[in-house]
Amino acid sequence: RSSAMAQSVALGRRGLPVYLYVPNLIGYVRVALNFVALHYALSDFRACLGCYALSALLDALDGYAARALDQSSTFGGVLDMVTDRTATASLCVVLAHLYPRYLPHFCALIMLDIFSHWAHVYASALNMASTHKSSTNWIVRLYYHKPILFSVCAGNELFYMFIYLHAFAPGPVLGTLAVPLILPHGAEIRVAQLAILLCAPVFVFKQLTNVIQMFIAFDVLITHDQRARKER
Repeated sequence: RSSAMAQSVALGRRGLPVYLYVPNLIGYVRVALNFVALHYALSDFRACLGCYALSALLDALDGYAARALDQSSTFGGVLDMVTDRTATASLCVVLAHLYPRYLPHFCALIMLDIFSHWAHVYASALNMASTHKSSTNWIVRLYYHKPILFSVCAGNELFYMFIYLHAFAPGPVLGTLAVPLILPHGAEIRVAQLAILLCAPVFVFKQLTNVIQMFIAFDVLITHDQRARKER
């Protein structure tokens, strides 16, 4: 097994086209799965959730393959991040259709996600950082710690997926939930709603991280502009 792994690594170093790196092949499969998920988003929620969930799980596998086979690449990093961003944005578009009352909220989440990650990656490039998964802010550093990153990303995606599931199969009633001032007389809570509530803290942490990451990146970009003006 170790010999086969060594041969695979050697092949990657000898000039296997980057397009054919194993983690990038996994990335193509993820893109295809996301397209299938979107195709069935309004007609077959099981197929949609199955494909979307499988694509999300493969997100962890491509990183492992890149490290194990020594096939990390800039193209692969961009493919991975863009696939993540477009998948979440596409699901938010579907949710905006299913819950039109919250269309502005889902649009705001899409904008925050894109602003935050694009600005952060660009700022990291300006600073010539070896990876965009680093920061001077302790919350952002905590977020990019691998076990935390996996858990937060999974919880964030599950939050969206359970909102989607609630539109088609909310599940049986589990009981009544009463919240002072908000729901003083209580309201029935179903399985999907409970799952949404359980994932909500992770979702909030993810959005908080996006906001902090975005403004840190903006500061880096503005500092770069000011330095460039002084050097003219």
